[in-house]
Amino acid sequence: MFGKKKKIKEAPMEWDEGQIRDVDELVKRIVDHFATQDTHSLAAVHTGAMSKEQFMSLVDALLDQLQITDENLRQKAKEVYQKYTWGYYILDELINDADDVSDIKVVAPDKIRIKRNGKRETANVKFKSKEDLNTFTQHIAVKNKIALSDSNAIQTFTDKDSNPNFILRFNIMTRYVTSEGTPYIHIRKIPKKKYTMDVLQKMGMFDEKTKQYLIKRVSESTGILFTGKGAAGKTTLMNAMLEEIPHDQSGMVIQENEELFTVSHPDLMFTHIVTNRGEGKIQYDLLDLAKNGLLVDLDYFIIGEIKGAEAAYFLNASYTGHKCWATVHGMSSTEAMDKLADYIKYGSDYSKEDALRMLHSINTVVYLENFKVKEISEVVGWDPERRNLKYKRIL
Repeated sequence: MFGKKKKIKEAPMEWDEGQIRDVDELVKRIVDHFATQDTHSLAAVHTGAMSKEQFMSLVDALLDQLQITDENLRQKAKEVYQKYTWGYYILDELINDADDVSDIKVVAPDKIRIKRNGKRETANVKFKSKEDLNTFTQHIAVKNKIALSDSNAIQTFTDKDSNPNFILRFNIMTRYVTSEGTPYIHIRKIPKKKYTMDVLQKMGMFDEKTKQYLIKRVSESTGILFTGKGAAGKTTLMNAMLEEIPHDQSGMVIQENEELFTVSHPDLMFTHIVTNRGEGKIQYDLLDLAKNGLLVDLDYFIIGEIKGAEAAYFLNASYTGHKCWATVHGMSSTEAMDKLADYIKYGSDYSKEDALRMLHSINTVVYLENFKVKEISEVVGWDPERRNLKYKRIL
């Protein structure tokens, strides 16, 4: 299908070489064409249906259409565009930076914020204009097979393939819902080289005693809840502890974005949600995946992050003998269980008190802050006078 040179659609205006002498302007024309007029070819090359060589022949055909005869200009524009297409443009240097940059957040064309070693700062790169940022946003949406429209103005997705060192989790809010007239883009970098418990200890997440306690709880605890603010290290710790699950045990991991994975366990399954990325109606949310998880032969039932009604199925799993793990936002090791009980209440007929009482099997709660384990509490029973769980502080 892609063996023959594809005929380029006529450019919307007549061009001559004298009109485009700047590399940046020429790259912009190429980007605009494949982000708006020939999105099919851009999507095809990123799905493997078209080779890079075939795609670049289309770029050459477009340059012919634009009557660009200066070979030096053509070559420079193609080099820049290839970085744009197979990378992420000006954000590449931040994405390719060492592990110390964990988050990249575009809040304005000239304001790109990063989190480096847990501290926020302004990066030294910027987009040329609002139009440059808008075009880039549309381009990465097409590249990742995402439709951005008024009815799909908030999108989250994962790019596992474009960078050799990091999984990239994107959250995009288009200008339809922002107040700035430009999109917001947040990129979370998840290292493909998984941290081990030993490495996390060296990084200062916990000491030797706490590490040994956590490893022991993998097998002995009937349930573990990881809590803290966003970017506290919850998912990173859970990911490391997955490798400590005994290999004669099975498990399923349910997650919104593909951040949790294994490098050694033979019997862990991983599922992710499918959102309405275009105008279609196909969608599988955490609730759908949690329902299905109860039908599978499992020892461990793990939800990457609980946000809503899926909490009720998490509770059901814990009541049917599964060892259940999850993350939830919370400000302490004890507050997290209250938050989880609220989610169960909203997603079921249980009262909050009933939900809390039934959560006793989630008997280990780990609170993290700024990539450090700050608190660990164990659930040791129910206090009928306070109508709340009783905790034993471990750390």
